Amino acid sequence: MSKPRKSSCSQHSHGQSLGVLFSFLERTKTTNTQLAAILERCKKERDKLCAMRLHAHLWKKGLEKHKQLGNYLVALLVEVGHVDDAQKVFDELPYRSECSWNSLIKGYDRCGESQFALSLYEKMQKDGVCPSGYTYVPLLKACIKMKDLRRGKDLHADLSRKGLETSPFVVSTLIDMYSSFGLTEKAQEAFDKLESRNNVSWTALISGYTRNGYGKEALDCFEQMQAEGIHPDAAAYACTLKACSLMQDLNKGQKLHHAISKQKLEKNLVISNALVDMYAKCGKILKAQEIFEKLPVKDVVSWTSLISGFLQQGNSEDALHHYGMMQDKGILPDAATYVCALKACSALAAADRGLEIHVEVARKGLEANSLVGNTLVDMYASCGFMKKAEEIFDSLSSLDVVSWTALIDGYANQGQGREALVCFDCMQRKGIMPEPRTLVCVLKACGSVGAMDKGCEVHAAVKKNHLEGDLVVANALIDMYVKCGSLTKAQKVFDKLPVRDVISWTSLVLGYLHQGQNEKVLLFFERMKSDGIIPNSVTFLCVLHACSHAGLVEKGLLYFEAMDSDYGISPTLEHYSCMVDLLGRAGQLEKAVSLIFKMPFTPTIAIWDSVLAACQKWRNLELARLAFEHALLLNEKNVAAYVTMANIFADAGMEKEASEIEALRFRIGVT
Repeated sequence: MSKPRKSSCSQHSHGQSLGVLFSFLERTKTTNTQLAAILERCKKERDKLCAMRLHAHLWKKGLEKHKQLGNYLVALLVEVGHVDDAQKVFDELPYRSECSWNSLIKGYDRCGESQFALSLYEKMQKDGVCPSGYTYVPLLKACIKMKDLRRGKDLHADLSRKGLETSPFVVSTLIDMYSSFGLTEKAQEAFDKLESRNNVSWTALISGYTRNGYGKEALDCFEQMQAEGIHPDAAAYACTLKACSLMQDLNKGQKLHHAISKQKLEKNLVISNALVDMYAKCGKILKAQEIFEKLPVKDVVSWTSLISGFLQQGNSEDALHHYGMMQDKGILPDAATYVCALKACSALAAADRGLEIHVEVARKGLEANSLVGNTLVDMYASCGFMKKAEEIFDSLSSLDVVSWTALIDGYANQGQGREALVCFDCMQRKGIMPEPRTLVCVLKACGSVGAMDKGCEVHAAVKKNHLEGDLVVANALIDMYVKCGSLTKAQKVFDKLPVRDVISWTSLVLGYLHQGQNEKVLLFFERMKSDGIIPNSVTFLCVLHACSHAGLVEKGLLYFEAMDSDYGISPTLEHYSCMVDLLGRAGQLEKAVSLIFKMPFTPTIAIWDSVLAACQKWRNLELARLAFEHALLLNEKNVAAYVTMANIFADAGMEKEASEIEALRFRIGVT
């Protein structure tokens, strides 16, 4: 039997453009089979022009309602983005296939009509069409977009009854849905029911854990995936690199980088961006830059990853510099980029630059983005523009705990503790549950205004939420009690801490200093060192003040020298001032003046006033004259200097000189 000769349509169906092929079909008689083949090819190539010509052709020939062709046409029109036309054809069909229903559901979900996609599911079942796995995937995605967990769980129950929980592509979407709602345990349960796992399902689970901050679990999944003999693809590597970023696990990240290089996947932009992000988050900003510079193509994610890295390393100047470079290169920032740039402005208190970025954000309509809006509130608050921060806050369509915390923190940092507490009360009345960072900001406000009763309320909330072991929260509690004068309560919080850092110790040391308990300051300082905690600049300042007030000159000098020699801490002007005060109180005035002339800072009026006071105490007329001259060079209307110098002359029996100083003071208008 001879092989049947191909039709002229089949002969022309390969290697010709759809437009030429369709023109040929319009001039000849075509069969439904040929039309179906063209519809399928048009759908595959997503040719909009040809799709519309086919639609018109079928309508003209009266074939739009054809059982097979009509359903094919619905799928085609959805694929090229003409969902409304697809719906019209669909409504007229005497028979609707499962493919048509699935196409429409996918089309409505894709164009943002998620609610309509879900309503079609109900109509589909009433029409007697049994949904398949292909039906549930867009429906579950619609639930994610609508943040409708209840509906998602109902769909899960439906597909479970139909035995679809063993389908990897359906379960991958289930995992994604539960992860989107933070339900990683439910995602894991869905994954565990899979008999056969593939790259997609493993990647969905790794991504879910990473998205919810469970970096260790994500890395464990990656190890299990490899143990099961499944080789990671680009998506799996990218998700796992994000987990390394989250955990700041440089060692694991470098191993992944090596594996990626062996598989020659470094040219994949998604992977390269993830590598930039991983090295930046792990503190290797130069390595991140090196990979970034080698990228043949840099997109907004590449730039934002690098900018974010600079920001995380505390290098806000470079973050803003690269933000400017990115725009010079013609790369348009997205919401994440703006957030990074605004955070850099917050760190630098660069209000002018922040305002410029705000103008860009407003022009692009991104103020409504909750993350961008919250960062704008924080930026203006950090720069001291509380009225502007309030305006942005009031304009936000949705206020969450981050919005409230940004405003509370702004008030607390600007010394408006009362306003911060009023804001916190308002937040609670709105039913917004505070996060640990919120409580830290409120405790800071309580300390600034001495609101110990409110601080105790917050402490009760800390206990209720089992946050006493959170070091940042505990340190804020210690600081609040210290500033409110309750060292006993501060000590109790400190004693319960399983782990203490330099902030915990320094806060307590500062409290004992304020209470004048200088011996305890030095005792706790030595205990702190024996615990292996390295003191910081503030700790040393407390210790030097304690030595000064206790008259411990030799000990103070030893601590001052140890700052640089043992700990690499360069003394600040405050440390030098403290040492001048220490030496002056002890009567070692020559050493005090010598230290002033050696220090790498311009002496302040307060330093020379301190020397003058010491000169009065120890009756050193010669150095008093020197200190007085330098004090007047800085401010000729320094009242304290005139009064002290006059008293020094009077104490020395030099009444004439004392009178001359008093006359000079009144002559230049210093009263």
